[in-house]
Amino acid sequence: MEIKEDRVIIDGEVKIGATISYTDENKKKPLVLLIMGTGKLDRDGNQFGFKSNVYKNMSDMFVKMGYVCVRYDKRGTHESTGKFNSAGISDLVADSARVIEYAKSLPFVDEKKIIACGHSEGAMVATLLTKQTDLSRIILLGGACMCLKSAMEYQNNLVLEEFKGKKGFTAWLINKTMTKEKLQKQINSIYDKAKKAKSDTFFVKGAFLPAKWLREHGELTDDDYVKMIEEYDGKVLAITGKSDLQADYTCLEKIAEFENVTTYAPERVNHMLREIDDENSIMTVTKQYKRLAKKPVEQSTKEKIEEFMKK
Repeated sequence: MEIKEDRVIIDGEVKIGATISYTDENKKKPLVLLIMGTGKLDRDGNQFGFKSNVYKNMSDMFVKMGYVCVRYDKRGTHESTGKFNSAGISDLVADSARVIEYAKSLPFVDEKKIIACGHSEGAMVATLLTKQTDLSRIILLGGACMCLKSAMEYQNNLVLEEFKGKKGFTAWLINKTMTKEKLQKQINSIYDKAKKAKSDTFFVKGAFLPAKWLREHGELTDDDYVKMIEEYDGKVLAITGKSDLQADYTCLEKIAEFENVTTYAPERVNHMLREIDDENSIMTVTKQYKRLAKKPVEQSTKEKIEEFMKK
């Protein structure tokens, strides 16, 4: 099966660089919009020093299933214009909605069958998108029902748990100086500073952080995302691996009983939907991502997505 790819620039408030992937321009097919996670990766899932092709591979997977797929660069990165640091999550949602509107104009896209597939922060964007755009279904990968603050707390707590009882200077220092209460205070302080910031970014512990992005994320809770999913009348697939160190799979329990929702928490599957082959340390997880990037999506996870798409 030959996959064709068209690189396009979508006009609007900012110009968005995107790739449309398909196999047959003479037949209308449903569309899958891929929405990436936090950061400045390009539409394929790559950046300097880190090449995963995670979104390119995911796009190929959906196209082989019989869909048209579109993936795109976030505003202010790669081939998209605008300012990355001045964008909030509302802007990310608006950009994804505009990409959908563009894709619906393509002659080989079935404009009545639009699926949003969000990964990590993209799962938050896809959930918010249900309030703006008519979506037939959504897929939430590694991020369902978690607000950004909860994700930060979850990751910090994993660091504390990992160093409990361990020896060495680093373990001693972390156990001596860090507690859940102190980390919670630090997170709350970051959000308080974001509320008061007068410019696009503010400085915290050696880094400039985007103010609007944090402000808007701070206004959303886990319960807000649960409510949006409960009110959404399309079908939902939510997958978070039990070895995901960036999103808590137990959050799936909050929506598991909803009639329109299918949840899945595969064993030994990480945030990148790959099967892990190590002890899964949060301190070395980036190396794990790089090492496993060339592997395909874990088989049972892929099968669960295929099964959901066929329903």
